[in-house]
Amino acid sequence: MNRGIIVLFAALSLMLTMSAQAAKNPWEQKLPFKSAEIHYEISGMETGTEVLYIREHGKQTARYHTGTSKMMGMTMKSDTIQITDPDWVYNFDLVEGTGTKTINPQKLMIEEFNKLSKADQKKVIKNAEEQGNSYMVSMGAKVTPKAKEIMGYQTDMVTVMGSTSYNIHETPIALLTETNMMGISMKSVATKFDKKSVSKDHFKLPPNITPRPDPEADRMARNMAQQTIAMLVDPEAHQQKQGGTDSQQPEGTDTRSEEQKQMDEAMNALKGLFGN
Repeated sequence: MNRGIIVLFAALSLMLTMSAQAAKNPWEQKLPFKSAEIHYEISGMETGTEVLYIREHGKQTARYHTGTSKMMGMTMKSDTIQITDPDWVYNFDLVEGTGTKTINPQKLMIEEFNKLSKADQKKVIKNAEEQGNSYMVSMGAKVTPKAKEIMGYQTDMVTVMGSTSYNIHETPIALLTETNMMGISMKSVATKFDKKSVSKDHFKLPPNITPRPDPEADRMARNMAQQTIAMLVDPEAHQQKQGGTDSQQPEGTDTRSEEQKQMDEAMNALKGLFGN
């Protein structure tokens, strides 16, 4: 997948779940439980299971996924682990024996917010909800708060890119996800939710795989964080800056940075998926 799309997904996910009133820093959130073990059943194009382990109110998560899918008469197996801590996101493919290590986008958002003056931080908090909603609408996203109760939790219905997810209210924790996009349908349903203590063993990196850093993805994630904070500090000035740079250049001159080009390509790809 295009790295720009991956970064956009991460930024969109943060804005979908962000509550401006949730904390002094809007991106420093705590889940309503300290630890949990959630089991899922997956059906549709892929059948399998998934287990999500949560520690320290969500500061650490580990997602173990196994599944089997069929495409063009071929059977493919997946066996992956995603481990997230406050600094890094690790993704491991146990079938291929490969792994990657990228900066946690939430960490970058927290850092950029903390660099601001107190006055600008107040502007960000004030603009976050309104601008976040506008951004989601432009991306074809919709959030319906407390749309359904699942396993005793009120869940927000998040609809984006042909996928509908029911997340525990004002958190990124999904209990039900249904996707129907480009002829592909999948469903993930939480079958067990246990708020018990979780062993640290689930958060150990696979000993036989060395995760490979991805500097380009990290650079793009930081660029996205900087642009998002700049937009929330002063939406109008940010829009004029983004639109005015190219207008001052001779016709046919492309003055965009490589990061901007990749982000624009990612945005166009997403619009294509939306059918826009």
